[in-house]
Amino acid sequence: MTKAAKPRILPMKTAGTQHFIERTYRESGAFQWVRETYKNAEEADATHVEFGIEWQAVENLGVYRRMIADNGSGMTPEHLVEYFNTFGGGGKPIGGLHENFGVGSKTSLLPWNPAGMVVVSYQDGDAAMIEVQRDPSSGEYGLRLHTAEDPDTGEESLEEVVEPYDDPDRGCDWSAIKPSWLGDHGTIIVLLGSDPAEDTVLGDRTREEQDIKGISTYLNRRIWQVPDGVEVIVDELRTGSRGDWPRSEEEAHGTQPKGGVDRRTNSRTIRGADYYINYPVPTYKKGNLAHSGSVELDSGSEVSWYLWEGDRPAIQSYAAQGGYIGALYENELYDVVSHQATYRSFGITEREVRSKVWLVVKPPIAGSEDGRHGVYPRTDRNSLLVKGGPDAGGPLPINDWAREFSTVMPKPLVDAINSARATGGGSINDKAWRDRLADRFGSRWRIPKLRARKGGPVSVDATQPGTKKARIKKVKPTHVNKGGNAGGTGGDLNTGTKAGNVKAVKTSVGGGIPSFRKVGADQVEDGMLAVWQPNDPTEPNGVVLINIEHPVLRAEIEHWASQYPDHLAEQVGTEVGNVYGEMAVAKVAHSEHLKGIIPAAEIEEDLRSPAALTMSLLGLIGEEAVLAPRIGGKFSKKAAA
Repeated sequence: MTKAAKPRILPMKTAGTQHFIERTYRESGAFQWVRETYKNAEEADATHVEFGIEWQAVENLGVYRRMIADNGSGMTPEHLVEYFNTFGGGGKPIGGLHENFGVGSKTSLLPWNPAGMVVVSYQDGDAAMIEVQRDPSSGEYGLRLHTAEDPDTGEESLEEVVEPYDDPDRGCDWSAIKPSWLGDHGTIIVLLGSDPAEDTVLGDRTREEQDIKGISTYLNRRIWQVPDGVEVIVDELRTGSRGDWPRSEEEAHGTQPKGGVDRRTNSRTIRGADYYINYPVPTYKKGNLAHSGSVELDSGSEVSWYLWEGDRPAIQSYAAQGGYIGALYENELYDVVSHQATYRSFGITEREVRSKVWLVVKPPIAGSEDGRHGVYPRTDRNSLLVKGGPDAGGPLPINDWAREFSTVMPKPLVDAINSARATGGGSINDKAWRDRLADRFGSRWRIPKLRARKGGPVSVDATQPGTKKARIKKVKPTHVNKGGNAGGTGGDLNTGTKAGNVKAVKTSVGGGIPSFRKVGADQVEDGMLAVWQPNDPTEPNGVVLINIEHPVLRAEIEHWASQYPDHLAEQVGTEVGNVYGEMAVAKVAHSEHLKGIIPAAEIEEDLRSPAALTMSLLGLIGEEAVLAPRIGGKFSKKAAA
């Protein structure tokens, strides 16, 4: 390595991989570069990682560049060249099921930093620098070559690795970017964007990465726990108004001026998703994590559940304020969702409950050698895939996890759901119609139960009525209490014939028809009149959710209520809601007959989808044919004017 003289661009060394890099980047998610640079620092055994701002360019050019620094092991000049100029190089394995791919940082940084990224690495106090960028003529990526002069002989040569030098054109002396906390070992990356005047402090401006707290939010939702002894810091701007950003490092880290614009940055410590679920802050008195535990599923996955009571802290946007569902893999959360449809599949529909419930599934990890079933990360490290079994190569079996979890839901969650369901439950109350539906569909409607059987794999307190007549009378029903949870009243129904713990097996028996429940618009997708919830902790047959606030239903209620005295309006409205619930139940129950013709998964996902069920309830003719005799038989119409 020689001391750099004036640099110039020469044809770069490339590997002909620019199209693959661009495609992989497009397939990745927002802030993927944050994950990749953090993982690189973690693998270098860093104890301090900082997503900071390079202040020289701010003061000299008014350009705000993101700088990522860590105090890990650093890289030698040879390692820098190997890693950053060879796609998949640097001694990291490519293609292993569970390896952190060596292509990660390059594919996530280069496409939105074609002007380059400067990398300065220290080992034993010695600094080595490279610049990785895109050749504007060929579009390929590689290392920038510098014309360097040997200080002893005066001879010039083209070098890939040089000592950090003063670069006034880009407003920075690269030898002066080293933070005070970084010792003799570590690595610094400065992002130059698409041209020397571009701000890169927030991220890729062509993606949804322009939130001033975006990096903190991403890390606090992606990392489960920051390892002990490791500190991760993000230097955040306080405002999205560029004119109010700090104009120097002194303004950013100084004291707030009196009467002036507060240009200071926030130095945010990243604590991870687990911390913000538990929020172990003694001074916060408005709420707390009241219940938590874990449930083992038959598939080998483990569901950790968390239930918060009271108000959540105002953590704003730098972490997740409300509940979510995600998969935990090697200390990272994947496939995180908070959509009501996913919560509904786990048996939780009530907004006030799902906003304070977190479900973190830890699936088994796929065996790379023994062929064991499990999960592994997709190439872009943005989601998990399944190895082995009928779902091999596909996405996570969320619906299977949800179905099983809903049958063994812990008691605190069931209690919270029941508390939120003060009213709104319903079943078909027209006896003739109910009996007719049960005769037609009841034997086909299979529900899970535990049947007492000698040598069975699970134990159960078998005091609940089953398929045999119970010999014990006047005993309160109990429910399964599987190990690992807090005792679930939402578990599989027991089918023993005597009291006490006995061995049991899972089975399914014919049982009745689904129920319906009237809910508000916040518990269903926008615009939907009815939603099918097959997994419910208190309804083993499933339940149809009827959106009582839907415009179609409100119009029907107003239509029928206008024909009867005002004091009957509430009762008329109840009848209208009941009829729509009954009609929806009948349609769902009837669709069970199609399982011999259409795959069950298609029936659940397509024919019983919210849109399909809503569509089936439009038209009024069928509903009004039931409403007219029912309401007319119960109430007297208004007297003629």
